Amino acid sequence: MLAYYLTMEPQLFRTAVEDQLIKLRDEKDQKEQQQLAQAERQEAEQQRALAAGENSPNGELTLYKRMEEMRALEVRATLEDLMYVSILERFMHLRVDMMPHLDGFVDVPSVSLVALTEGLHSKEALELVKEHLLSVMGPATLSQFSNAMTKISKFQMAQVYASSIMFGYFLRRVDRRFQLESSLGTLPMSKEDTVARLELLFSAAADQGADDVNPDWAPALDVTPPGAASPSSSGGSSSSGSSSGGNSSGSVGSTPSPTSSSTPASGPPQGSSRDLPATKPKSALRKYVESFDQAAMVETARIVSAEGSALVERQTSALLGDIKKLTIQIQDVVGKDATSMEDVLLRMQKAVEQDKVETLVMTVGTQRRAVLEAVAFGTFLRDVESHVHDEYGLLTPLPTPKLPPGASGGRAGGGGGAGGGGPRGNVAA
Repeated sequence: MLAYYLTMEPQLFRTAVEDQLIKLRDEKDQKEQQQLAQAERQEAEQQRALAAGENSPNGELTLYKRMEEMRALEVRATLEDLMYVSILERFMHLRVDMMPHLDGFVDVPSVSLVALTEGLHSKEALELVKEHLLSVMGPATLSQFSNAMTKISKFQMAQVYASSIMFGYFLRRVDRRFQLESSLGTLPMSKEDTVARLELLFSAAADQGADDVNPDWAPALDVTPPGAASPSSSGGSSSSGSSSGGNSSGSVGSTPSPTSSSTPASGPPQGSSRDLPATKPKSALRKYVESFDQAAMVETARIVSAEGSALVERQTSALLGDIKKLTIQIQDVVGKDATSMEDVLLRMQKAVEQDKVETLVMTVGTQRRAVLEAVAFGTFLRDVESHVHDEYGLLTPLPTPKLPPGASGGRAGGGGGAGGGGPRGNVAA
């Protein structure tokens, strides 16, 4: 039915989804009341059986719990389906077709990527998206010839796609939090920003007279360091990031590091190599991310619900096939006697060249589109996940990962209602 609404009656789709979510919420509330009443009856029966010297009716209790577990799995599967089609509906709203299953030679129609970038992310977030593209695709993403062909194993592409979903999920959480703190004026200020703000305050005091100046007021501060190009003039240029020369490292579902330092935008002129090269200033969002400590970074980057984690694997598998099968293929060609990471990469490269593993042949433009689609999927996943939790409270929270001894939550670890922070272990985090 939802598929019909999605394709034939899109204006009724969200209403149909909301009706299904309301039913699941009502069923959950009713079940909680039944479980409470059942627990009270069981406690009373156990006390009566103990008083009479009889055995407790454990067989009936075990059967009841098993039935509840099976029903919980059914509800979770239904909820995952509702979340998945809600993500698909957002792609349709952007008028962007999602990529089909990829296999062998990939030939898909080209689409405008503006909707997947400018139509989806804030200006600050776009800078980090560009850096992510550079980190997972290497220098190829800067090529002006997007029709250049590239060959890659399915396993490597699955790594890139899954990590890009995780990046998009992280980016949405941190960007929402950044936008809220920015509007509240609670963003942390660097030493340079503090000095610049004081200079503005002193300048205003000199112009207006010290007696008429409110010491708690200062003009809005441009986060761009003095002497650098303003965001409006440089926002459209590609952001630099650490190039990875390849995209074969990491594991499926691993989170890409969003805190890699920026690469110089251009080298020094000929004959002035002793001078420091000009570097592109860091965006305000990057500075904000870099203010996170280890605990805050881990908490913000992780998928917070079991349903969200399942959808990452579901989408990656739908596009590229069985991830476990692809992993076994790579393990077979790499073997157990590899002595270094360089040896592993060399063996994987030879396996791709000799078609010993499942491979994909696609243009650089198609690969770029796949990465941007994955980032958008992660972004929409976070939007849908937040809505389902805030309005219906139906998600299954995942446990907070354990941190090494000595790691502690910092300023950004408990941000709360910014759409990215929140209590540890809470789905709303």
